[in-house]
Amino acid sequence: MKKLFFLLLYFSCVLSANKIEQYKVLSGSFFYKDAHYSFLRSFYKDEKKYFLVVNEDSLKTKLFKLSDLSSIILEKKTNTKYKKLLKKYNTPPYKLQNFGITSINTNRVYLTADLCPSSKKGYEDKFIDYFISRYYNGSALNITFFVSGNWIRKHKDDFLQLVNLQKQNKLNITWGNHTFTHYYSSHLPFSQNFLLKKGTNLKNEILNVEKILLENGVLPSILFRFPGLISDKKTVNYINMLGLLPVGSNAWVAKNEDIHDGSIILIHGNKNEPLGIKKAISIFEKNNFVFGSILTDLK
Repeated sequence: MKKLFFLLLYFSCVLSANKIEQYKVLSGSFFYKDAHYSFLRSFYKDEKKYFLVVNEDSLKTKLFKLSDLSSIILEKKTNTKYKKLLKKYNTPPYKLQNFGITSINTNRVYLTADLCPSSKKGYEDKFIDYFISRYYNGSALNITFFVSGNWIRKHKDDFLQLVNLQKQNKLNITWGNHTFTHYYSSHLPFSQNFLLKKGTNLKNEILNVEKILLENGVLPSILFRFPGLISDKKTVNYINMLGLLPVGSNAWVAKNEDIHDGSIILIHGNKNEPLGIKKAISIFEKNNFVFGSILTDLK
């Protein structure tokens, strides 16, 4: 009995050690070691305070410890790449479908895979293996996973497999936010569906994804994809206030949308859309695409 008690106590301590607490939204800019940053969030982990920030030029996020702030310079710079993009992608018209970044003016393409909640076991690991074997040349391949919190909760081992591919330098993963529950009803019109469902708690839907990523040692990015690609002015304004950039797609493969230079490709990595995976493999077989990083190439 004592052994069981101490075992339960041990696991309780392990779980609490990873738990993110007092997670808060921040704003404000600062200068640190030749770079401009914006505050995004603050939180406690292992009783230590951290700040999630974004580099306003590279658009990449990083963590600052409380002790790091002693050497920062607060500022109000408005003409950085990040600030310009926030303004650009919070501008009318606020389309119901596919608002946000749908392509980038380059000769590269941008592979994104949605990990919505799914009752199916596993993920499209065979496609990921194919993608690596087809295009890997020694440098990590760029891909953005738009992940939902409930997918991580129910597919923890699969999630960690993807994280491991990043650690092995096979994939250069950008982790985008796809909300926690990704609500959908086949009985509701788009204008009342997904995040537009009456009573949706936008704060919990979005911030809880960031928390579960951080609890697993993964940095959330500033990229956000609306579930179903459905949004309105209110939801666009809200993610903008959170410092996030909306990403749509002009090449949803399962819908037979063609891939062109600069396309943001959309597939589903949760086994819910096998037709899109099959078509993507067929297209990739015939094309020597160069896969870019959305964060790197955004202008």
